[in-house]
Amino acid sequence: MRRPDGIAGSWRRRAGRIAAAVALLVAGLLLLLVTDKSEPKHRGEVPQGESCEGAAVLCARRLDEVLFPGTHNSYAASDQPGWRFASQRYGISRQLDDGIRALLIDIHFGVSDPATGRVRTDLRAEGSDRNKVARQVPQSVLRIADRVAGRVGVGTLRGTPEPYLCHTLCELGAEPLSRELETIRVFLNQHHDQVVIVIVEDYVPPATILQAFERAGLTRYVATFDRNQPLPTLGTLIAHGHRLVVFAEEQGGSPAWYMPAFSFIQDTPLGATRPDQLSCKRYRGADRSPLLLINYWIPPFPPSVSLNATIGRATFLRGRVQRCLGERGFRGAIVAVDFYQRTSLVAVARELNSRDR
Repeated sequence: MRRPDGIAGSWRRRAGRIAAAVALLVAGLLLLLVTDKSEPKHRGEVPQGESCEGAAVLCARRLDEVLFPGTHNSYAASDQPGWRFASQRYGISRQLDDGIRALLIDIHFGVSDPATGRVRTDLRAEGSDRNKVARQVPQSVLRIADRVAGRVGVGTLRGTPEPYLCHTLCELGAEPLSRELETIRVFLNQHHDQVVIVIVEDYVPPATILQAFERAGLTRYVATFDRNQPLPTLGTLIAHGHRLVVFAEEQGGSPAWYMPAFSFIQDTPLGATRPDQLSCKRYRGADRSPLLLINYWIPPFPPSVSLNATIGRATFLRGRVQRCLGERGFRGAIVAVDFYQRTSLVAVARELNSRDR
């Protein structure tokens, strides 16, 4: 029979072993926290073996040193029901899958009309009216909107205005903002090495945008830049999970991640109707704005598939992009096109991004 002091000694030895094991576990956890690479100590550092936008070489490049393939009127897709004069064939989900990484969107207030099955533009909620719209679109386009949905800007709309993605007139096509934001959230959730830029032509107040992004679960991904500091690298954005960059053309600044577009962006002129009218000159933004947006579509409204396919051929597109980069002194840019699937934009961006800088 074991003596009592032997039993006590056995328990003391066992307790010592448990304490040593706990100490080792705590030390291991502390070491893991110290060496955790999810919060990099150096700009551009990402976990070993990972890439940024599909290429490890891009991780150390700042946002303004990368080419981002983009689409103009990204939401207006002819393969989705209800669209007239669409600027793209495929919607945002397919665009992201195909390599598009910058989305140019317009957000308007609209009211769903059950009598016609169309969304009516709530011009009053936007502080606009029929006369202002008539100066923005051709009369032929306005007549079509009147015919399919009722006279634009006339009468009282019955229903609560909601944010929609529309090109000037929701009567000609509209996508609920909530649905398209959900599409972006799903993409970011499934592709952890990708950064997406969204530029908003805003006709609704920032509070409406904030509410929509919060409901979509996107505010966890948004990035906020300091205008007095260099832009972050892709590696920094990805490692910290800030992979959605949002700019507003008119009312940016609050919340902080809803950044004023033309404080950060300078772009090229709009309105070309022929290839020889495409220009690299500065249009909006200050000459010290750190990002370049190349507006690369013709004509503005209604869009032409054939003309945009012509300027989207690899040789022509590559030459134009390189010329604008050289003339404006940039190493990267957002390049926005119509009918992206008829162009070589994604391939050209990958080619130029792969080159040594």
